[in-house]
This record gives sequence, structure tokens and C-alpha cells, in this order.
Amino acid sequence: MSDRMTAGRSTSGGTGPSRPTGSHGSDDIATVKRRLRSEMRRIRRELTDRTARSEALWRHVSAIPEVAGARRIMGFSHVAGEPEIDGFRARWLADRREWAVPESEVEPEWPDVVLVPGLAFTRAGDRLGQGGGWYDRFLPGVRPDCVVVGVGFAEQVVDRLPTEPHDVVLDHVVVDTGPVTS
Repeated sequence: MSDRMTAGRSTSGGTGPSRPTGSHGSDDIATVKRRLRSEMRRIRRELTDRTARSEALWRHVSAIPEVAGARRIMGFSHVAGEPEIDGFRARWLADRREWAVPESEVEPEWPDVVLVPGLAFTRAGDRLGQGGGWYDRFLPGVRPDCVVVGVGFAEQVVDRLPTEPHDVVLDHVVVDTGPVTS
């Protein structure tokens, strides 16, 4: 997907609580994102059955044709609250496929698929990350045929998120209950 940038557009269509796009009253977008990150971290911490739900998520991710046919994947290093990825990684490597994580410092042209964790997602493919900007810097450089998949849990899908021109739209968003984008 070569046109991944949101160009600051507003989005909607999720199943969770409505979230602001742009400013919220007198708050600037950074303040809105900071508050939303705090709320979504709390929601993520309170999730139960994370192991079983992670396995369900990875079954759905594996069913995406572009993932099933990929040779090189950019995963992520598990952070508390994110989907548990070790089992998926082990299966991927057992199939003699290549795996990297952001700390591997591979070039953006390397992966066939990038798995992107986040704090919140929309059905339109918008994502709210941790706030460090790593994916904002990496994703614009991926090949046009590289598939970018946001991964999380059902509670992380919201109606809309504040977006900025540098935000990258995900090709797929998949949660433990199944895909939420096409």
C-alpha cells in the first residue's frame, strides 16, 4: 500500500468509545493523545486471559494471505500489556522464515510484513502508539508491497483517534476476536 499517510484526516467506524480527532476543547492534540494513552494503558492492564487471547489473535493474523505467504516479518519485543508474541515468533522461525524486531535495525525495505502493536486502533486503520515515534519514522519507508498489520485486543478498538499528517494508516487491524479492517 503506497499511500499510507493520513494527511490529517478524521476517521470513524470502530466499536469502542468515541475518541476525539484533533483538539478537544482547549486541549492541543498532544494533550489529547497523552490522556488517551493513559486511559488505554489502564484498559490494557486490566485485560484477563492474555495468553489465550494472544493465541487467538495470532491465528487470525496467520490467516491473512499476505502474512501466510511472507518470508520476512518485522515483529516486536513484547511489552507488558501487548499481545504475547513468543509463540507466534517460534512458529514463524520453525518454518525457516526470517524475523526481526525494531532493535534489529533492519532497513525499512527489508520486511514483507510489519506487525505493529499499539494502545488503540480504529476500523479505518488508524493507530495510537506509545508515543515514541519509532513506527512513525520506520513505516513511511517500507516497500509498497509490504503489509502493515496492527495487532491488539478487542477492547483497544475505538471509534476514532486523533491523527496527524505523519501518522501512517495500517493495512490491517487484527484483534483477538478477528480482523477489524479488510
